[in-house]
Amino acid sequence: MMASDLPTTYLDYADAFKFYNQRTADDLAWANANATPVSEGPWGDVPAVRVFYIGINTAGERIKLSQISSFWRYEPSSVQLAISGDDTSRHQSYYIVGKPEAVVIVRVVLGPSMPGILIERPKGSQPVQSTGLIDGKDFYFRESDGYWSLSVGGTDVVERPDWYYEEEHDTPDELSEEAVYGLVAKGAALLRSGRPTMAVEQ
Repeated sequence: MMASDLPTTYLDYADAFKFYNQRTADDLAWANANATPVSEGPWGDVPAVRVFYIGINTAGERIKLSQISSFWRYEPSSVQLAISGDDTSRHQSYYIVGKPEAVVIVRVVLGPSMPGILIERPKGSQPVQSTGLIDGKDFYFRESDGYWSLSVGGTDVVERPDWYYEEEHDTPDELSEEAVYGLVAKGAALLRSGRPTMAVEQ
């Protein structure tokens, strides 16, 4: 399980709230000095928002992300497709509850640095999942019930990737973070070696 970056002890929720506020302020100060904001949107009638993408490594250091995975891109959670009647009435119209922030910070908790690979620290359990970039292409890693898979590239990397690989593993317990990184590196090596894609399991 991924460790929280909260302080190990705090007195109450007010302290936790103060910590998050301070971290956000520190992130914004660092971003303004080191990173160039990306304009995301607009989403229908919702105006565009300036977004700073910051990678956080395992040591807690902030890193400028020169490439952004489509998995990490910002989209307001309060923006939803308007629904009325049947599915044919779903047009590209949106509504929003409240106003989006003028500036948004997206923190991506990164795994170790590997050549040509930018990886998010794994999340979840059954399945364990991770995302990132391999040689500039989106990837999606998934492990569950003794099988792991890696999908790379394509307009929909999860459902219709350009390249897919799946394999059984013999790790008796839940994969460690280090094991996930090793499997992603193995998959990247297979991709780079010209290994043909496999059929995507549905």
